[in-house]
Amino acid sequence: MAEKHLAAAITKRFAGMSREDRVAKIRKLAGTSAEDEKFVRETFPDLYREAFVTPRRVAGERSGLGQRRARSGAHR
Repeated sequence: MAEKHLAAAITKRFAGMSREDRVAKIRKLAGTSAEDEKFVRETFPDLYREAFVTPRRVAGERSGLGQRRARSGAHR
C-alpha cells in the first residue's frame, strides 16, 4: 500500500474515534520508535499536536498579573 493511501486510511480510522482513544493510540504508535514518532509527526501533524502538545501554559511562563507587573516596572 502506498504511503499516501496508508495515511488516508489511518486518518479516516482515527476520525471515528473518541478524543481519548485517538490520543492514546497516537501516543502508542509514536512511542514505539524514533522513526515511528517522526512518521506520525510529519504525516499527521494535527493528530500529533493533539496527542503531545498541551494548550496549557508552559513552566516558567508568567501569569497575567505577573506580566502586567513586569510591564509596569512595579516591584513586589
